[in-house]
Amino acid sequence: MGIMEFYLPMLFMKKHSVLILVILSGLFGQLEEKKKPKSFLFGLIKFDTQSAYEKGAWQDKWLHAREFATPVKFIPMELRYGIGFSGKTSGSASNLDEDSAKDDLKMIKYDETVDPIIQEFSNLWGSSMEVDVGLINIPYYIMKTSWMNVLTGITYRSNQRISAAEVPYTEWGKTNSNWSELKYFSPKTTEILLTNHFQYQPFNHWYLNFRYSYGYASAKIYSSDKETWDDSPTGSGTAMAVGSGLRFILDPGKENQFSLGIDFRYSYTKIHTIDDPNDFTPISRFDLSNYGLYFTLSAFYGGRLSSGDEAKKLFYRKNYIKAKKKFKQFLIQFPAHANRYKAEEYIAKCEQNIPYQMMNEGVVLDDQIRTGKALSKYLKARSLVVNDTLITKSLDHRIDQIARQWMNDADMMLEVYKYDDALKLVKRVAKFSTHGKKAIRRFKSYTILGDGKEYQSAGFIGQAMKKYAEALDMNEDLIYEVNALQYQAGIQMANLAAAADEFDEIQLAIYSLEYARSLSGGIGNKNEQLLIDLKKRLKAFDDYKIRTKIDFIMEKARAEMAIARTHRIEIGQTIPQVQELLGDPHEKILGDNGENPEEQLWIFFIESGTLQLSFKNYQLFKIEEI
Repeated sequence: MGIMEFYLPMLFMKKHSVLILVILSGLFGQLEEKKKPKSFLFGLIKFDTQSAYEKGAWQDKWLHAREFATPVKFIPMELRYGIGFSGKTSGSASNLDEDSAKDDLKMIKYDETVDPIIQEFSNLWGSSMEVDVGLINIPYYIMKTSWMNVLTGITYRSNQRISAAEVPYTEWGKTNSNWSELKYFSPKTTEILLTNHFQYQPFNHWYLNFRYSYGYASAKIYSSDKETWDDSPTGSGTAMAVGSGLRFILDPGKENQFSLGIDFRYSYTKIHTIDDPNDFTPISRFDLSNYGLYFTLSAFYGGRLSSGDEAKKLFYRKNYIKAKKKFKQFLIQFPAHANRYKAEEYIAKCEQNIPYQMMNEGVVLDDQIRTGKALSKYLKARSLVVNDTLITKSLDHRIDQIARQWMNDADMMLEVYKYDDALKLVKRVAKFSTHGKKAIRRFKSYTILGDGKEYQSAGFIGQAMKKYAEALDMNEDLIYEVNALQYQAGIQMANLAAAADEFDEIQLAIYSLEYARSLSGGIGNKNEQLLIDLKKRLKAFDDYKIRTKIDFIMEKARAEMAIARTHRIEIGQTIPQVQELLGDPHEKILGDNGENPEEQLWIFFIESGTLQLSFKNYQLFKIEEI
């Protein structure tokens, strides 16, 4: 193996070993973050939380860091300049000298049997410039997707020797006098190639570039003064080249980006047709096998990170909720992306891990005694679980614990008469647990009982009794408390009974005293006498109501009779005549403010209104029914 095959790679490795170490240390630094081990749901469930990163982060970092990036669509120009060696290699890497890289005499063919051109080590080196233009990602534009950036364009390449070798013109002149002139073998080639670039970019700041080119080559062969090239003879043929290199992006993330890099290049040019009309050379063909090192400047469009790359970064940092949203956004933005199926796989993984993330957030809130918000996280996580009995059982257990704890808190509120607050808490429990649903009726009865107490304290005993009855109907366990409250209400009414002067009040007081007596077995002599008095007053009220009703009926009958007799009343009748027919009026009004009996207005109340009779000079002169 030749010197150049070892020398150039070793040179590259030496120069870039520090860079590689920097890249590695950066990656290690990015992934060294650790989380403390954590037990979830009080030891009921545990999984890997020591690493801040999802499993597989290392592998993704090295192999799939940019799998969702946008493709490079266009390279308007790439410029390369370098130095190459043409010849053959020999020897070994442990013994490098000038003999390890030397001329390959078989590369030049002659028409005649002549002495070959002898090229020293210094004659084998040359410089080269290459320009690639119009490189287009054709697969992307055809299929709207691209797994690797494959760009195709045109390359112009110019190559020349640094130091030319003198041809053996003296020996050649003995064969042909046209060959006896001093010339220098200094092939200068110009190539037009069709080039394909293959770009692999594992990280944002650099990428690997592989090239293959094939095309047409033309060459000028001789120089008479080592500075200019003769127009004749010339040659033409074919050329191919392969290369690989590392490119560093100067401004990653922009729409138009620039890169600097270094390439190793191997080319093989066959000048198989020699155009020598004046017969200046015995050379019939020659090949150039070139190994070169090139420095590259390139500009390109595309290659930026997408929302899919952002999503994956979130995924490997275990933020599955945001990662899922970003992956869905990526699928909308790039429906034909080559790695669409990978995004769908990540979404499925997110859906599997989101319950764990939400549960973890809930545990943090639990530790901060923010149980309500923690419960919301647990319930949401529970609703998102798919075929995972481990987390399902753990969440159910913790949710049940919270439900029991809150039910206990609600019972404690009942003991301090916070009935409304207790009911609100139970209703909250009922939204996620059967413990609350089963207890709502019981706690509702306490709120009704509380309403009754408020009515009783305000003196609305009747309303209070209704509430007590309603509460007892909903919860039989309240029987003793309701009985006690009703008894207190009876005593309260007994105290107020002496002042009762309305029928309904007296009736309620009698009911309260009798009910209190039935509960306690006695209400005392004073209250017993009060009960007797209340019943007498109630009887008097009953008699009064009966008399009132009879009077009402009689008055109604009188009014009806008065109406029946109105047809016998005539204008001009005197007051005694009208009085004989209708009797005394319900209301009598004298003229002149009650001082003139000659003018009178008699009013009879009838069912449809009033019957009004007007008298003047003791005689009836007007009859009206109003």
